[in-house]
Formats: sequence, structure tokens, C-alpha cells
Amino acid sequence: PASWGTKARLGVASAVGLQIVLLLGIVVAVNWISSRRYKRWDMTDEVTYSLGDKTKQLLAKISESEAKYQLVIFYLPDEVGAWESAVKRTEDLLEEYRTQSRDRISFEIVQVASVGGGGVAAAQKKHAIRSQIGPNDVVFKKGDTERVVNLREFFGQEWDDAGPRSAPKLTSFNGEAIVTSTLQVLSQERPIVLGFTTGHEEASPDDVQGPNEWGSFARGLLESREGYRVRPINLPPGAGVPKDIDVVIVAGPKRDFNEGEVTALKLYLNQGGRILVTLDSGRECGDRPLPNIFTFLGAFGITPQVDIVLDPPNAIDVEYQSGEGSVRQKDKGTFQVSGFDKKHPVTAKFDSDKQVFMRGACSLLVNGENLDPTMKVVELAHCSGDGWGEKDYPQNQEFTPSRDEAGPLSLGAAAWGKMKGSTGDEMRLVVLGDSSTVANGVQRMFPPPDLMVNSIRWLAKQEYLISVDPKRPEDRSLNLTDQQSRYVFNVCVYLLPALAIAFGITMYLTRRSQ
Repeated sequence: PASWGTKARLGVASAVGLQIVLLLGIVVAVNWISSRRYKRWDMTDEVTYSLGDKTKQLLAKISESEAKYQLVIFYLPDEVGAWESAVKRTEDLLEEYRTQSRDRISFEIVQVASVGGGGVAAAQKKHAIRSQIGPNDVVFKKGDTERVVNLREFFGQEWDDAGPRSAPKLTSFNGEAIVTSTLQVLSQERPIVLGFTTGHEEASPDDVQGPNEWGSFARGLLESREGYRVRPINLPPGAGVPKDIDVVIVAGPKRDFNEGEVTALKLYLNQGGRILVTLDSGRECGDRPLPNIFTFLGAFGITPQVDIVLDPPNAIDVEYQSGEGSVRQKDKGTFQVSGFDKKHPVTAKFDSDKQVFMRGACSLLVNGENLDPTMKVVELAHCSGDGWGEKDYPQNQEFTPSRDEAGPLSLGAAAWGKMKGSTGDEMRLVVLGDSSTVANGVQRMFPPPDLMVNSIRWLAKQEYLISVDPKRPEDRSLNLTDQQSRYVFNVCVYLLPALAIAFGITMYLTRRSQ
């Protein structure tokens, strides 16, 4: 008011100024507290955006360290837009990692027109990335250490209804498990060493040209993504297993181990060692049996059988080369595994839809009745009840009750515990009846070799890396019958517009009459 004096005006101005300062102080305080006490409520039915306890523990550890982690997604758009939602889902996940790690983890999405274009080169230069980049690769970087994972590994995929342009249906989101395991690898001080035995015609970790792609599995997945150190080893007489080896892998031996080598493996387990053995079947299993290896494994309640498992109901198409080209037909010896143990860490997260294929597998007899009470053995995977162990393959491919073993038959098993007179921690042993398809298809990663990877993680005492559940979105699609579709069409196209027109005419006539 004009009647107010200078003192009154200054008083009002001071009060308003103080209120503004207090308001700004409250805003700053709220933002400071929220940045240090971040909290977000996930209201989705499937808890889609919530991280698991193991992930939160890792992020708490990372947030207290000085190290920083960078993730760069080289997103290559496709013509049907199949991966746009996948990138968005991944971005939401990484934002949660960034926030809960207090910005120790940062990420960037680089959209490129083609691999090798300017976008890739600029991002590689910006983040000093040395790795070779492919379509939709995700680069994890901590200092000079890099890990590369493809975005396809983040999602479960179904190709049955892919359509003419081969766009897959994304059935589950495995991003948290992949990101957490890769960050865990980058954060560890010493890599876990996997020793591949040599001298028995085993698959080599350096064999990148072989039909089973063990080299791609060992170097491309175990080393590049999982962070293990892989190297070949031999077992000279009296030397035993090298002391720096954490897990011994015997990958499909074609010749038997001698008694000295078996003794070295026994001594290794007695000291708390961990061993993975993958076997093969087929003609060589009967022509050149492996008595020393079979006896060694039988002492732990896992006895390989000289047969090949055939499972016609679960057989899959296999491409064969003929004189006129390639032909696809079902192979009884190449099938999808039917069931898994739901309690053991290796297979506890596998549901009924989990796709694990085996080809030319031998069956395993699992029996722990004669084991020491401190030892345990369980079956990890089995074929269906319609499968059987064929003794006379390939001459006979039909079930013979008097000779063949009826299903379900064990295809994988695990044993663990403290051996009698043990001088170390508990031993761990995993045996798989197939060494071909467990590593096959690594380049395409469909389906990913989770049975093999989880077995190695369990043997390496990294159960926390396989404890994260994949997120499976609930199918909320509404399927209408033809009658219901016609009803909805008639209501939306005819009835509702007719009602709107009738209401308008009524209002017009009413106002005109007034």
C-alpha cells in the first residue's frame, strides 16, 4: 500500500527473501539426502525393476571402492525394430546399477548405422576400447580390463513364431545375471584358473576350428566374458595337478588315463580340488573304453555306461550333407534334455522350458549307497521316460528290452563332500554324458551353454553368479474368439458412432425447440 513506510517495506522484503532462502535450502537438503539415500518402489507384479540381494551386495561393495566401471552398448538397429525394446529394457536396468553404485558404474548407448562406422570408432576412442566390436555388443570396462558380451545373451528367445523377417520373441530377461557376473569378474583381484587336461585326445581350449567349438567356448566365453584364465595342463608321473589350477576340466577324452594320472586326480580331490568331466558316446565308446576313468568316477557314485542315449520324442532336426545338398531330419541321438534337479545350484534355476541339447550322449548310473556319509551325489539332468540307452548303435536304433536300458536315464551328475582322510576343503565333481553340444553353438549363443557354464561356476565356488533369477514378463495378451471379435468390431465401428450421432441430433433438436 502507498501508506507503507520504508521500514515496513524492508520488513516485508526481508521476510520474503528469508522464505526464498529457506525454500532453496530445503530443496538442496532434500536433493542431497535423496542422492545419498536413494529409494525407488517397484510396483510391477513381476518386480521387474528390482535387483536381487546378491546384486545389491556387489553394488554396495563397488560404491565403497575407488574403481569406476564403464558399460558401452553398441546398438545396431534392425529393420523390424526387434531390439528397440530390448535396448530400452537394458537401459532401465543399467540406470538402476548406476544409481545404486553411486555413479561408480556409468553407461552409454551408441547407436550406429553399421558396425565399423564412425559411431563405433568415436566411442572406442572416447572410452579407449581395444576389443573388436560386433553388432549389439556390450563392452564392460574397468581401467585397462575389458569384457565383451552380446546383447542377445541378455534375453531368452523363441524363434518358432519369428515370422518372415526372423524377429525373435523375447521370453525372459537375463540382464541382471549377465551384468552382475561380469562386474563380479572385473572386481576380483585374481582370476580363477581352469586347467584343460591334454594327452588323451581331449577337446582343446585352443581348437577354434573343431566341430564342437571348444576353442570358442573356452577363449570367447570363459575367458572373455566369465573372466576365467584358461590353459592346457598335463599330468606327468609324480607331478600331480599344478598348484595354481582351481578347476580341472577333462573334455571328452578318447584315450584312457593311466594309473599315475588317475592317482593325481584322486590326490587333487582329496585336497579339496574340483573336476569337470565331459564324456562322449558312439562307436568309440565300445571300441576304446575308458576303464580307468570309469572306475575313478564310479568311486564317487557316478558310473558312465557304454551306450548312446536315444530319445525320439524329444529329438530335434539335424542338418546332413547329401549328394544333392543339405537335408534336415530328426536324429534320435540329438535331443532336448527333459528334466533337471531343482535343488542343486547348477540346475535349480532351470525351468521346464529350459533348452539344453545333447548329441551322442552316454548315460550315467548314479548311486550313492556305497559312498562315505560325508559325501553326496545327485543327478543333474535326465532324458525322458521314452528314451533309452542303446547298446548296439548304429546297427540297431530301436529299443531292445533284453539288452538296452529304459529311460529316464541320467545325463549329468554332481558329487561333493569331504573325502575320507581329506587334507583340504570339500571336493566337487561334475560329470556330463556329452562333450559335444555343451560347447556347440557358442558363436550364436542360442541356446547358451548354461549347463556347462553353471557347472564351472559351481565348481569354482561361485554359486552367487547363478543365483539371480531371470525376469519373465507375464503374457497379458487377450485372445478373442471370432464371435467376440465381431462383437467388439460392431460395437466400436457401428454402435458407439451411432450413439454419438444420435446424441448430437437430440441436443440440436432440443436447443432449436427452445
